[in-house]
Amino acid sequence: MIRVLFFGMLATKTGTREAELELKKQGATVSDVLDEVRRRFDGFPDGPLLFAVNEEQADLSSPVKDGDEVAIMPPFSGG
Repeated sequence: MIRVLFFGMLATKTGTREAELELKKQGATVSDVLDEVRRRFDGFPDGPLLFAVNEEQADLSSPVKDGDEVAIMPPFSGG
């Protein structure tokens, strides 16, 4: 299982702060996780998103495996 964490408005859109997904695909990536999230949660935003795998910054091509934690966050800015 892959644990997916949602932050900010994404938690509001999904109605949850986390979900568990099972990906059976060998060589799965963050892109595959995002595809499954979009299948599971209608209306999931298409806009720009930030990702982390096991608390390390990631992109859509980053690999994921069983037991990983994937965080999906909206863009943010600081000052």
